[in-house]
Amino acid sequence: MTTLFDPKKTAILSLHMVNDIASPKGKFGPMFGEQVVARDVANQGKALVEYARSQQIPVIHVAVRFQPGHTDLVANSPLLTIVKEMDALVEGTWGADFIDEIQPLDGETIITHQRVGAFQDSQLHQSLQQKGIEHLILFGVVTNNIVEHTARNGVDYGYYVTVVEDCCAAPTLAVHQASIENMRLVADIKTLAEITSS
Repeated sequence: MTTLFDPKKTAILSLHMVNDIASPKGKFGPMFGEQVVARDVANQGKALVEYARSQQIPVIHVAVRFQPGHTDLVANSPLLTIVKEMDALVEGTWGADFIDEIQPLDGETIITHQRVGAFQDSQLHQSLQQKGIEHLILFGVVTNNIVEHTARNGVDYGYYVTVVEDCCAAPTLAVHQASIENMRLVADIKTLAEITSS
């Protein structure tokens, strides 16, 4: 599937590019940091966001954040249990803030959520509908969690979805590649160069 996108109906979703997840110094650094650095995801993502801004394509920043004490976290999965045990992604802390390379600009939408996917119990779908968005371009950390989950949910909500493969990372390269292959039936898989040259 190859979809030519209309910039006026397209949005970039920057997924979980927060310090605890996308920085080697974050709480999840031991789990994700090696591949984030090896794949240079921070700078790749920064280049994609800067391209979107230059084309007047909306950039939406999605962060998973919890109240102190994780009172709003339902630890019904191993990953969410780990978040609570590590005291990670707490609202107002460095770990829950966006990485330096991809800080939101004034006027850009920030979506905060507490579940595995970006759509569940958040304002994401409503925000996209208000903007007239039909096509989502996704990137972030980690490929096999927030990116794949949001891609599948996005398709179910009726959006065309593109995943920028070289702006994503997972715990290992093999896991990343497997997730990308899994998404080929629901999303268009592109590289940064293919997006910026289209």
